[in-house]
Amino acid sequence: MGNWNRMYWNKALQLYEELRQEYTVNKQSAYYRWITQETIYLYKIQGKSMAACLLYQELYSTVDTLTAEGYVRQINILRAKYQIDQMEIASREEHNKFITGILTGSILLVFIFIIITIMLRKQRQEIALSTQKLEHLRTNAENATSAKSIFLSNMSHEIRTPLNALSGFSSLLTEENLDNETRRQCNEVILQNSELLLKLINDVISSLEFGKIQFCINKYNVVNICRNVIDTVSKIKQTQAAICFITELESMDIETDDARLQQVLINLLINATKFTSQGSIILELRKQSEQELLFFVTDTGCGIPKEKQAAIFRRFEKLNENAQGSGLGLSICQLIIEHIGGKIWIDSDYTGGSRFFFTHPIRQSQSTNPKKENNA
Repeated sequence: MGNWNRMYWNKALQLYEELRQEYTVNKQSAYYRWITQETIYLYKIQGKSMAACLLYQELYSTVDTLTAEGYVRQINILRAKYQIDQMEIASREEHNKFITGILTGSILLVFIFIIITIMLRKQRQEIALSTQKLEHLRTNAENATSAKSIFLSNMSHEIRTPLNALSGFSSLLTEENLDNETRRQCNEVILQNSELLLKLINDVISSLEFGKIQFCINKYNVVNICRNVIDTVSKIKQTQAAICFITELESMDIETDDARLQQVLINLLINATKFTSQGSIILELRKQSEQELLFFVTDTGCGIPKEKQAAIFRRFEKLNENAQGSGLGLSICQLIIEHIGGKIWIDSDYTGGSRFFFTHPIRQSQSTNPKKENNA
């Protein structure tokens, strides 16, 4: 039985060796490796350990070669994949850089566009403002030219009228057969027109050279000043309206320039006579406080429309182009009153004619340089 088994294993071993030799040309094939493994098994059964080890070493050297080749192949595949990934990453980075560049450039262009838009808008605003200023200056120049023309036309007419009267009535006084009543009337007309001419000239000089007006501040009785003004205007008035002075003060000393204060009062009263043919013109004086007096001139004339009241203190402003006057009286009054330390305004609520108020300090402050001659 033992011999038979040995013959059987030898036969099987011989058969496997023949098959293994047949597939030796392709030792890396799976069939060759299987046959070699079976042959090693047979050697082990028969106790041929050395032969089994040699065959095992031969088999696994081939397997190691295959494994190494597989590793190399896998490493190459991984390296190729890594290179592909690196190329994709580089491509993606280039794409991101390109997109970032486009976005940065777009943002920069938008920012530049916004700056240019703001600059253009600011430039347009400056141009519009300059255009408005130029238009305003042009309008002012045209108004000044128009006012100058109107003023010169009015002044030529205003001066010519009293001069003609002075010349005519002065020639009439040279006649020997003139009776006393006529001479008296001629003298009154000459006096009235002399006063009118002097007022016109004073108005023009005061307006054009106000910075050279001399102010002489001293103590004066303001009640006496008002009475003298009423007496003067009553003599030269060209109206049927009554002119009167009202006050509760018997005497009141103030620090003022009596000539300039009289100029203001005469201007206000003369203006009232131009627009009040009937009724009354009243100059009133009140002590408003321990520091200030209040003057007001009220007439029963045609009044001043509210839409024109804001312009009455402007130079050359005349409410009636046909009325006598240069249009300077109220502007000069305002300049004088403000220099002395008071304020002047019109009563916009009075509807019975017109009413002007102005205040005057009883004592001059240090800023007005009291009790000595001053330049305005």
